[in-house]
Amino acid sequence: MYRDIAPLKKVKVSDEVTYALENIIVENDLVSGDILPSQAELSEKLKVGTRSIREAIRSLESRGMVETRQGKGVFIKETNIDNFLETLMGSFVFHFPSQKDLLIDLTNTRRIIESQAIYDVAIDPPQGFISRFAHLIEELDQKAGENKIDAYNILDFELHKSIIEATDNKILISLYKHLTQLMMRSFSKTGYVRGSLETSIADHHAMLKAIVNKDGDQAKKTMEKHIRLTLIKVENMSSDE
Repeated sequence: MYRDIAPLKKVKVSDEVTYALENIIVENDLVSGDILPSQAELSEKLKVGTRSIREAIRSLESRGMVETRQGKGVFIKETNIDNFLETLMGSFVFHFPSQKDLLIDLTNTRRIIESQAIYDVAIDPPQGFISRFAHLIEELDQKAGENKIDAYNILDFELHKSIIEATDNKILISLYKHLTQLMMRSFSKTGYVRGSLETSIADHHAMLKAIVNKDGDQAKKTMEKHIRLTLIKVENMSSDE
């Protein structure tokens, strides 16, 4: 007997074309002032109608990535890190073979980023950070005591985001912001299993203690352990989730 076979998700052709144009921009290192191939050439190369090309271009225009100059063509606009990362995140979601593969790589990315971030913050906490971090932990403890798991997971994300923001690294903060949607999806999949809530609470208090003591090594070690627990849960997901 076959397991249940889920229907394919319907994807608009214009969405596929949008991703294709994003890849053209990124892979060809196009910068502000560069021109995209004509709509006719894109239609021929991508084997889609010009209507889908126009819709994709409008999508990129709405995000500030390109601009159409009447009678001249479609040009790359001056972009910033936010536009680049939005393109990158969209490509991740579109191209990953499965939700599980995406979540495994996402969780490992979190481990790499957050373990170093908390080390840097712990050895030199910015003014006001410790009190904010402690307040978030108090709120998390309260939500746990009330068994409000969804609210706990949302606050858990805010706690981790506060560490990234405390680095005052604009590129890192922007990257983390664009991972938000993927992270929330991860939390919805892995937020709570039997026994994990107690471990999560203990880890948060251990992080706070290490930060108060300015013990970067212990803070990093705790964060590594904390996120590896999430990684184990993701790896144990069934492949069709």
